[in-house]
Amino acid sequence: MVPLILFLAVWAILILGFGLLALITSAMSLRFGISGFMTVASNSAFIIVALLVLGATGLYLMGVDWSQTISVIPTTLPGLTQ
Repeated sequence: MVPLILFLAVWAILILGFGLLALITSAMSLRFGISGFMTVASNSAFIIVALLVLGATGLYLMGVDWSQTISVIPTTLPGLTQ
């Protein structure tokens, strides 16, 4: 049995990695990209969409019961009762 909270911890670590890479990518694009409106607009769109997706995912994760466990190897098949 694997606790569900473990998946939340892995997700949080992956989100931290994504945030770091997104920050580096945006900073490099703004610093070394072609100066202009489209550079700023594309970076802004990227950051806004990323924040919206992370916010929606966070709202969903608040509704999950993290005290449950997941059976990696099920002992019975779904739909079969004994």
